[in-house]
Amino acid sequence: MIAAYQLNNIKVHRGQHCILDIPSLTLPQHKCIVLLGDNGGGKSTLLDLLAFTATADEGDIVFAGRATQAPLSPAQRQTIGYVSQHPYLLTGTVTNNLKLALNLQGIHSKHHAPLIEQALELVDLQHIAAQAADTLSGGELKRAAIARAIVYQPDILLFDEPFSHLDQGHRQQLKTIIKRLAQQPNKTIIFSTHDRLQGLALADSSINLVNGKTTTSPLLNLFPGQLNQHIFDTGHLHIHTTSTLSNAHHIAIDPREIIISTHALESSMRNQFSGRLTLIAEESNAIRLTIDCNEQFQALISPDALVALNLSLGDTVWISFKSTAVSVF
Repeated sequence: MIAAYQLNNIKVHRGQHCILDIPSLTLPQHKCIVLLGDNGGGKSTLLDLLAFTATADEGDIVFAGRATQAPLSPAQRQTIGYVSQHPYLLTGTVTNNLKLALNLQGIHSKHHAPLIEQALELVDLQHIAAQAADTLSGGELKRAAIARAIVYQPDILLFDEPFSHLDQGHRQQLKTIIKRLAQQPNKTIIFSTHDRLQGLALADSSINLVNGKTTTSPLLNLFPGQLNQHIFDTGHLHIHTTSTLSNAHHIAIDPREIIISTHALESSMRNQFSGRLTLIAEESNAIRLTIDCNEQFQALISPDALVALNLSLGDTVWISFKSTAVSVF
């Protein structure tokens, strides 16, 4: 199958700094993919390249099997819908904004009504179709911007930090919308978020960015520090690894590899730390725990395990994980 995107030797510079450095990256079609990483990691820059609203200083992008640069042809442009982190709607009603998007894509007016109805229904905004755009709440604005991006039915949808600056209720609405879009046939969805657990729960796969570079690390329980003879010093903890890298400055531990107990285990696991349980939250079909061990660790356990452990906020618990569970980069 032809990939949605193939990036080769991509570099983007800002002044003297290289803010994006991707030797090779393939993004498959018909998948939901999340870009993970902290602020400044390169997520927005990468999405701008994928939307062809910006160009790389070096390298090339193969789009749907063809070497491509901005500006796109009208036919290519119609295959991509892009919602920026801070979307802006023009003066007028929600419907006016969707009609403008259809006009810009060259969609005949006779098709406007059913396409607008379908887009608004998918994002649950039929009831405010005639409302002025400048009166929308933050959550309504995000959903209206998504409706504008999907109204001409592009094959590829790009969302930059869609959950940012929203309360829990609006975040849940957007999660439902992304799930609906991902279930549509022949749709490729690529979105960015700094909420790693939320992103992994929604997506088929992830691309992890640290300082503009991709890594296979899950980027959960991510700590900076120094590695010396298999021991990684975070500044607060000494964590055992199996790495022999000489220039490593980060580690990450998959939250599913962390074992939670109410006492120290008799185990060969080299990494065991006690800490205070500060958060218990539902995360899809799992329970997310946050434990303060002088570093903040996140662990995923099953609802049954939570009941068996009989945990409450403020409890002292132990976390344990193998040296092999530590990704070093």
